[in-house]
Amino acid sequence: MLLLGITFVMFVSYTNLDKASQNQIIFYKGSYDDFLREAKKQKKPIVLDFWASWCGPCKKLENETFTNPNLVSYINANYMVYKVDIDSFDGMAIADRFAVDVYPTLVLLDLKTKYVGRYRGFFPADYLKNELEKTKNQKGQRFVAPKGFATASL
Repeated sequence: MLLLGITFVMFVSYTNLDKASQNQIIFYKGSYDDFLREAKKQKKPIVLDFWASWCGPCKKLENETFTNPNLVSYINANYMVYKVDIDSFDGMAIADRFAVDVYPTLVLLDLKTKYVGRYRGFFPADYLKNELEKTKNQKGQRFVAPKGFATASL
């Protein structure tokens, strides 16, 4: 009886985990350098999500856009995604590297981690999905910061 109970709990936990991954974007857990290596290994383009805990539009993007089932399934199937907390030292360095000064900002990189483009602010899920579909196979280039924007080197 105990074995049956344990099996049932494991099954329920597994199906709930599977449902959770279908309802939310899978953000890479680990270091930025490990993330870049993994994205290259999986041969997927990259979305960098620059956010802050104090940022209202960041929370709106998280709660409204990043929970849309169509967008979630599209991003999880086609992109590697990394959340960049700009309040951390690593996050600040990455934000400087891409001259990010508005939050939220989504930076897109190609399969070779070259810069493709960016989306600044809040976007509805359908709009963002259409934009990501347009740029999915676009080749990037080396990022050059705008004049007057000092960047840190990574």
